[in-house]
Amino acid sequence: MEINKRSLEHFPVQLFAIIMGLSGFAIMFAKAYHLIDMPYWIYALVLFVDTILFLGIFTAYMFKWLLYPEAVKKEFYHPIKSSFMAAISISFLLLSIAFYDFAPTVSILLWWIGTPLQLFFTLIIIRYWIHNELKVVHSNPAWFIPIVGNVLVPVVGVEAAPVWISLFFFALGLFFWLVLFTIMMYRIVFHHPLAKKLVPTLFILIAPPAVGFVSYFRITNGSIDMFSMFLYFIALFTLLLLLFMVRMFDTKQFFISWWAYTFPLAAMTIATLLLHMAVRSTTTYVGSVILILFTTSVIGFVSYKTILACKAEKICIEEEE
Repeated sequence: MEINKRSLEHFPVQLFAIIMGLSGFAIMFAKAYHLIDMPYWIYALVLFVDTILFLGIFTAYMFKWLLYPEAVKKEFYHPIKSSFMAAISISFLLLSIAFYDFAPTVSILLWWIGTPLQLFFTLIIIRYWIHNELKVVHSNPAWFIPIVGNVLVPVVGVEAAPVWISLFFFALGLFFWLVLFTIMMYRIVFHHPLAKKLVPTLFILIAPPAVGFVSYFRITNGSIDMFSMFLYFIALFTLLLLLFMVRMFDTKQFFISWWAYTFPLAAMTIATLLLHMAVRSTTTYVGSVILILFTTSVIGFVSYKTILACKAEKICIEEEE
């Protein structure tokens, strides 16, 4: 049987999570360069690798769409994988943020591609949730992905378009974050545990409040107030809670979902760096350094395991449903 033969037909949309993680990593080092004197070449190198990988993954997925449209349609209407479709638009938005220091014109162009795409994916996915009889067990933290993307829009949007556009996406993202968070807590507490390969997606719970803090910081020109600190501390508590439950995160069997660890950690680090920019305290400085080291370690480990999985031909094969 050739069921495990690698094929473009089985190229998973979840691979865009790699771009999310590496883009967050690049943005983190861009902020670290400005705020705590980290070397500029680290940001430039990560951005280069991130861009090359994005071009490769995006091109491969477009070929999959042309050659195997039914396979793409199957992902688009899958109760779990459909949420990762928004990782495509989020990749454009995160690259837009990552390029802002290096090439502002490219940044604005990527934003204008990513923003309409993000609205499209949000509408399509929410319509899918409403029109289909989904079960509670289908819900998982990956459902936050199309929602978090909306909160990313204002980061470059405040420079690229009228502020009301940024406010629209910010309000949309935060509102549905609260709705989905309630659903997720109900599912996690009262129903069967998450499948093994979905457990890493619990880290996605960090992203909405962390990205919300960054977005609010941009919209308000660096304001640190009760609302921004509410968002920051919810993100911080979620990180502490997940670290407190570290034993449930198995590091033996690799899944692409491991990349769910990366972007939320980068977002938390970026939020802490921005907080340090505003308050300039020893606590925020030390916190920033610790989070940079931790995030770098996690991304390094996940990247290493991904390379091993590629060499072992465990990616782009037919998955068990």
